[in-house]
Amino acid sequence: MQMLSRYNALRFDWRPAIRPAPDGSPIAVIGDVHGHDSLLAAMHDAIGRELDEIGPHDATVIHLGDLIDRGPGNREALVRAREGIAGATNITLRGNHEDRLLAYLHGLPGALGRWLDAGGDGMFEQMGLDPWRITPEEFRARLGEDLARWIEATPVIYRAGQLVFVHAGIDPALPLDRQDPHTLMWTRRTWLDSPGPYPEGVAVIHGHIPRRTVDFRNPHRIDLDSGVVNWGVLSGLVIHGDRMRLLQVS
Repeated sequence: MQMLSRYNALRFDWRPAIRPAPDGSPIAVIGDVHGHDSLLAAMHDAIGRELDEIGPHDATVIHLGDLIDRGPGNREALVRAREGIAGATNITLRGNHEDRLLAYLHGLPGALGRWLDAGGDGMFEQMGLDPWRITPEEFRARLGEDLARWIEATPVIYRAGQLVFVHAGIDPALPLDRQDPHTLMWTRRTWLDSPGPYPEGVAVIHGHIPRRTVDFRNPHRIDLDSGVVNWGVLSGLVIHGDRMRLLQVS
């Protein structure tokens, strides 16, 4: 393990990859951010350095969702994820908190209250808005139409070879091409009780369920939600060939 003091980051030793990254191209994955934009910026810097050290490749950077709520920089985190890391293919998956935001934007009954209960009040406060005195249309205009459309276009699953990336988890009883989007963003108890193996022998990398430490003991899944809200730690994982390395910023 190496301390990168400039970035207030920890760089752990390489270990065998849970599944190899296809085509020799590195994949970087980032866990739940929850509005901690300064930590996301530090993680982008740490990953950028890691990719530079690996050398020229067609890298993919994946944000696992829950960029917003419960932190001090919600809209900023969305914008930073949309911009991504220069030179890489950047993908942002939709988490359950973005799902609540979209339910509000689309005017679904009761969506505002459910979003506020989940921490959405921070977004309104940071934007200087009273959630009870603004319509979803007015909020969308203040958020920015381009950003709103980008959130609406976020996928709920991404696959690279034998690696599958989702926010929450999958239904192990269903084929990968029949997964319910709600499950991919929201599952919890059933997923925790299903240690694998999973359909087609894939490994699943996800967030959603905060853990104080990233546990690599399960050979079929990795949870990258290291509880940025609870313990102030944001985790990322770089997979290159048949090896992987944990990065953490705090």
